[in-house]
Amino acid sequence: MLKYKKIILTVLAAAVILGAAPAFAQLYGTWKGDGRGNCYPHPGVVIYPWQDWKGEVFVSPDEDIILFTGDWYDALGNHGIFKGRVEFSPIPELAIAKGSWFWFDPTGTAEPVYGGDFKMNFWFTMNRCDGHWTTIWPSTSAEGTMKGKKVE
Repeated sequence: MLKYKKIILTVLAAAVILGAAPAFAQLYGTWKGDGRGNCYPHPGVVIYPWQDWKGEVFVSPDEDIILFTGDWYDALGNHGIFKGRVEFSPIPELAIAKGSWFWFDPTGTAEPVYGGDFKMNFWFTMNRCDGHWTTIWPSTSAEGTMKGKKVE
């Protein structure tokens, strides 16, 4: 009897994993959205990080981890990048990316400047996401927000 219970449990576990695989696959791909908030990296210079953004969720071939990376732009011509690591939450349809965002300062070096951190919630079974970002610079919004959806 014990042998049959092990077999049944093994089959059930495999079925759960195979059933969940298509849902996890919905996370991978291109996500796009917009955001609100601003900050002042230099006196008289305002940027709107995440005002328009596009990123990819993928498995890193080198590290075997899930990454979320991409670019952001604002209407004033400022732009930057973001990169973070994605982990699954105890809520089955939610994955969370935590990382940092950077700005290309036109008065500085070609390397992007660290601007702050972000957290993005991917509700991947519904193909939507939302999150917030913080900044190391003065800001009238204290914290910015972003939202988006899967596009590819």
